[in-house]
Amino acid sequence: MIFVSENPTKQAAVRGFLGCCPHCGVGKLFRAYLTPVEACCACGEALGHVRADDGPAWLTVMVVGHIMVALLLTVRAAVLMPLWASLPLFGGIATALVLVLLPRAKGVFIGLIWSMNSPGSEPNAPEPELP
Repeated sequence: MIFVSENPTKQAAVRGFLGCCPHCGVGKLFRAYLTPVEACCACGEALGHVRADDGPAWLTVMVVGHIMVALLLTVRAAVLMPLWASLPLFGGIATALVLVLLPRAKGVFIGLIWSMNSPGSEPNAPEPELP
């Protein structure tokens, strides 16, 4: 077990953030950079039907945007950098942050969607029955 919590939603979100199966916490969540596995190799839980869509990109842009604005304003107040030096520096930092945070954000969304037993978004998925 990689993370255990009394709150199953929090447990699934943290396990997704760490890139592990939201059910068992042992198997890997991604087979490639952003491609989730069809089923967990450790417990067999089906994860291929869970689609995060645009949520991870939105969350990543919100987090990176706030970090970059604070960093840019702080550095500009402390050091006077020429534009030719600051653009590649801050562009590189923003790119690195996006590449690091995007799979973690996708893992959180997959964990949350899985923990809430949301239906899959694939075209052949049966519609949930209303009470």
